[in-house]
Amino acid sequence: MTPLRMSSTAFPFVPKSTRWLERGQFWALPLADGRFGAGCVVGSHLTMRGERSTRLFVAGVIDWIGEQPPVASDLTGRSIVTFAFAHIKAITTCGAVLGQVEQLNYGGAPAEAEALSLPTWGYAMPGILAARSVTME
Repeated sequence: MTPLRMSSTAFPFVPKSTRWLERGQFWALPLADGRFGAGCVVGSHLTMRGERSTRLFVAGVIDWIGEQPPVASDLTGRSIVTFAFAHIKAITTCGAVLGQVEQLNYGGAPAEAEALSLPTWGYAMPGILAARSVTME
C-alpha cells in the first residue's frame, strides 16, 4: 500500500470515504467552552487483506487549542498528542476537512496501520481528548 500523500485538494471538503484523505489534513474539533481543538489525518487503516479501508483511518489529535477553527499556519510544527483508528464520521460529525499541514510532528504515529494494531475511537473521541488537553493547560 502507498502511504497517504500530499496533493492539491480543494478545501474545505466533506469526505464520503477515505479515498481523498491524506496525511496532514485537519478538521476543527468544537469544544464545550466555545474554543476549538484540531484533529488530523495521520494515516491509512489497512484491512485484514492489506487493502485500504474506505471508512476507517488513523486519526490524531493535535496539541493546539484556539478561539477560532484552525488554519494550517496555526498547526505548522505542532505535535500529535494521541492517535487511533477512527471512522470517517469523526470528521463529518464536526464539519469538514479544512486544510492540510505539511509540517506536523507525528512522533510514532504510523502512515498506515493494519487492522487490530491500534485502538479505535468513537466519533466524538477526538473532541473529548482535545477538551481534556484544555483542562490540563
